[in-house]
Amino acid sequence: MSEEQLLAVSSVLISALALGATTLLLVRQNKQIEHDRNAAAILEAINRLTDPAVIDAFNRLEGVETRFATDEAILERFDDSEDDRALLLVAQYFETVACLARRGVLDATLIVDAAGHMLRARWDTIRAFIEHLRRLRSDDTIFESFEWIAMYSLLWKKIPRSTRDPNYDPRQFAGVDFKVPARRE
Repeated sequence: MSEEQLLAVSSVLISALALGATTLLLVRQNKQIEHDRNAAAILEAINRLTDPAVIDAFNRLEGVETRFATDEAILERFDDSEDDRALLLVAQYFETVACLARRGVLDATLIVDAAGHMLRARWDTIRAFIEHLRRLRSDDTIFESFEWIAMYSLLWKKIPRSTRDPNYDPRQFAGVDFKVPARRE
């Protein structure tokens, strides 16, 4: 092999190595960007789910199943009622976040890990009424994503966490007493 051929082969090998290294670095950077984007989206989702207007809407929806206990009550009084408007606000927030999680745009495990109890409690507030509304309107898709994330949260709660991850090891804080130091006045 001549010196020119050796130089050409070396040049191609060095270029291939540089391309491979660049590809690996870009893949790693892309994963980091994806994690950052998902973290920001999760924080925004939780912010939306805990918005004071949404909390107020859920407070107003307490007992909605008894205010509209019959088909006639729903048909005659529900549309454009205060409860209907509160439910629309809830749908705008919870259904959107739950739909994005269900489709994998947001990481459902992070949402239910951070806000699972709240999701289950909120779903329980409206569940009986939504089931009645679904039957009356012959539409099983009403709040289906919200129900999905509440049910997913129940499932997620029961899945054992890896003890290989120190943050889920039950012995992580063994022997540590939680004490807040007294303030110096």
